Amino acid sequence: MENIKYIGEHLLPGQLGHFFSIVAFVASFVALVSFFNSTRATDELKKTSWLKLGRWAFFVQTASIIAVFSILYYIIANHLFEYKYAWQHSSRDLEVKYLFSCFWEGQEGSFLLWSVWQSLLGCVLIFTSKKWEAPVMTVMALSQLLMGSMILGIYIPGIEYRLGSNPFILMRQDAPDSPVFQNPNYLQFKQFVEGNGLNELLKNYWMVIHPPVLFLGFASVIIPFAYGVAGLWTRQYAEWVKPALPWTLFSAMMLGTGIMMGAAWAYESLTFGGYWAWDPVENASLVPWLTMIAGIHTMLAFRSSGHALRSSFFFVIISYTLILYSSFLTKSGVLGQTSVHSFTDLGLTAQLLVSMAVFAIPSLFLLIWRNKEIPSMKKEESTYSREFWLFVGALILMVAAIQITFTTSIPVWNKVLDGLGLKKLFNLEDFAPPTDVVFHYNQIQIWLATVIGLLTAIIQFLKYKDTPKNTVMKKLAWPTLVAVLATVMIGWFGKIDYVNYGAGFLVAIYLMLFASIYAIVANLFYIFGVLKGKAKAAGASVAHIGFGLSLLGILISSSKKQVLSIDSMGMLAGYFTKESGQDSKENIMLPKGLPVQMGPYFVTYKGDSVGTADKAKTFFIIDYEKKDKLEDVAKERFTLYPDAYLSIRGQEGITPNPDSKHYLTRDIFTYITAVPRKDVVTDTLPYTKHTIAQGDTIFFSKGFMVLSSLKTAPVQKNYHAEPGDIAVGAQLDVHTRSNGDFAMQPVYFIRDSSFQGNIPDTIAPLSLAVRFTKILPNENKVELELKESRDPMDYVVMKALIFPYINVLWIGILVMIVGFLMSIRQRLRK
Repeated sequence: MENIKYIGEHLLPGQLGHFFSIVAFVASFVALVSFFNSTRATDELKKTSWLKLGRWAFFVQTASIIAVFSILYYIIANHLFEYKYAWQHSSRDLEVKYLFSCFWEGQEGSFLLWSVWQSLLGCVLIFTSKKWEAPVMTVMALSQLLMGSMILGIYIPGIEYRLGSNPFILMRQDAPDSPVFQNPNYLQFKQFVEGNGLNELLKNYWMVIHPPVLFLGFASVIIPFAYGVAGLWTRQYAEWVKPALPWTLFSAMMLGTGIMMGAAWAYESLTFGGYWAWDPVENASLVPWLTMIAGIHTMLAFRSSGHALRSSFFFVIISYTLILYSSFLTKSGVLGQTSVHSFTDLGLTAQLLVSMAVFAIPSLFLLIWRNKEIPSMKKEESTYSREFWLFVGALILMVAAIQITFTTSIPVWNKVLDGLGLKKLFNLEDFAPPTDVVFHYNQIQIWLATVIGLLTAIIQFLKYKDTPKNTVMKKLAWPTLVAVLATVMIGWFGKIDYVNYGAGFLVAIYLMLFASIYAIVANLFYIFGVLKGKAKAAGASVAHIGFGLSLLGILISSSKKQVLSIDSMGMLAGYFTKESGQDSKENIMLPKGLPVQMGPYFVTYKGDSVGTADKAKTFFIIDYEKKDKLEDVAKERFTLYPDAYLSIRGQEGITPNPDSKHYLTRDIFTYITAVPRKDVVTDTLPYTKHTIAQGDTIFFSKGFMVLSSLKTAPVQKNYHAEPGDIAVGAQLDVHTRSNGDFAMQPVYFIRDSSFQGNIPDTIAPLSLAVRFTKILPNENKVELELKESRDPMDYVVMKALIFPYINVLWIGILVMIVGFLMSIRQRLRK
């Protein structure tokens, strides 16, 4: 194949991209060695020389990583589909604003995004970390070295191992034995003129901004980790906390913001009816955030009382370890069966495990080895001291993290037991994930969240070292009374209910309601009563108020959520199967142009924008009119445009994308659950078999078709060849009496030497579908199956939910972010 001159290929961008990947890897290695030697050097001249070399090497690494990022974006934006990454994740009809979503849809792009953020943060540290620069940057350079290895894509001779996955690989390099790449003009083939396209669920503005914010959070967690390791390494056990604390606040803020942006995307784009589903990928991001929050509070306790230094070391180390573990969970493919948005395995599992071990094992070993050297207070904390309860709160957060991690890691436990041979030895079955995932987590996390809510209310009123008992009771009397009254009023008039989960869970709900209100009220009293409204010192209290509002918003919106689209007439009885995940009673059918009552609304399906075979996104126009009777004048009227992505690859399912009407006190959340397909043939009549030879004719109701030839390199819009495929297309000439002539090419293929499949071809104007099901070589014949269908009725099936007071949650998140910013500013000023 090297002698073939391929027409239209743009090789320079890929060559430059791979070159800069190697430069970044080498430069990060030079930076690592230089910063390491600078840390260990005792001679001031050597120390300075190594430090200068490390800086320049890190700057070169940063420039190279940015160049790699820019080149890959150039390839995607210019639709250079000869590159696998561009073909796999983008398409020509994609809106410009979603090009970045294509970038981080793939694993290599997400590693690059992470690496870019980490490089920029490293540059900031070079200019700001002062005496900590060499040891802290040693850790940063090591991380960049391992991150850079993930995108090298270089085969190591001897051990036959590919180090990393190269994002600049060409399609023909990925499948060199495929016959299609023997043609030097392969880029003119239809399957390469257009890309595979972006996952439809990612075509949302949140997916343009959520991943960069989340990965900035991921990247920033290494900074407190680096300071902690530097403190242990240089035996400056207490000094590291002061410069690390603002960075810890920053990383917790960015990681939490990224997580909640993901929740907002899920609320707008997914159809599980909420913003949090306890999905393993969601959990993998949440757990390090919990331990970071725990670390912040133990660091505050140490700064003011001298207690909790060892636990501060532990929390910053375990937080970054959990970040790396979350990366392993999402990128190794181990969650493929339990999470809808984890990556598939690219062969990086070993590298991901090595990266985690490189950071976790030495740092934890160093913590244990030097444990006796770490200074500690000999005096026990008073139970009426702030540091005692800060430590208790940190332990509660750790318990929450352990419970979430244990259940999320069930696929990992199964693989470990299987790998060690323990399953076979003890005849063990696979651990099964919980059937009701939401209840499984909620029944434990609700108690832990309640305790945390209570602590955020009370701790502010305690002083470090000790607090007079009567003083605490006196200051908490009014906040407690107000919180109790508010809880009773909201619980009584709001009818907070979770009866489906039993009386015990209902008790937990009311305790959590009190805890969330208590956190808000007590911190307001603290700001205006104790701090006298001084905003400079109120950052923690503002963040706690945001946390309380978030808990309150979660509680009310989830407990009071109700289904609006009740099928009271039973029109959809038996419409959905159990496997669909939909309840027929909670959906309504909307025939086009006919008003249907849905709660207080009369809802009319007005029409749609049916997509073509190349643009499968369809908007459905739904009018809502609020009135007492059908003939009354509308008191309120609005239109929603829920849309759905119609599969164009031989499947008849849809991927819905919700639309919502936002009010101050509620959201009306709607999404399409079923539509009659207009772009593919429906299943109103069965397939009929026809065994024919080349030149034979098949008659159907509107004409006839002739098998003109069999194509060994089929080209069909819905068939995408994979390496090793053996495929044949049946070329059919279709003639009709009144609709003209058409051509069809259903495809039969064998994949991986065993799997047999077929890709049907359709002619929508004729309501005709043909599939190629068998080759009969002994008879020189093939088996085709033909189906005709009638035109379907125009309707949509829709589900609508009401989320009351959902804005309380979003406001709480914003308030918490403001609190973090105020705290960061206060720490930087100090």
